[in-house]
Amino acid sequence: MKIHVQYTAQLRTAVGHAEELVDVADGASLAELLAHLAARQPDVGPHLVTNTGEIRPSLLMAVNGTAVPRNAAGAALLHEGDVVALLPPIAGG
Repeated sequence: MKIHVQYTAQLRTAVGHAEELVDVADGASLAELLAHLAARQPDVGPHLVTNTGEIRPSLLMAVNGTAVPRNAAGAALLHEGDVVALLPPIAGG
């Protein structure tokens, strides 16, 4: 199934574009999508997951505009056409 992934801040810079369509298996969870993205793009992986494969505590995620807590990403099942926004922490001043 196709999922629309939106990248913001330094993720957009690391990936090289603001959004893309990603193919994942039917019934994939948000956590599985992140693992797929991290494995597919080694430069982006550290922004998404730790070296032990855990979702970065600072990464904010939303599916169709609804925030998904990190501890719920494994249970957040995706559906064809869902929009997943990935928001890394933003620093500045």
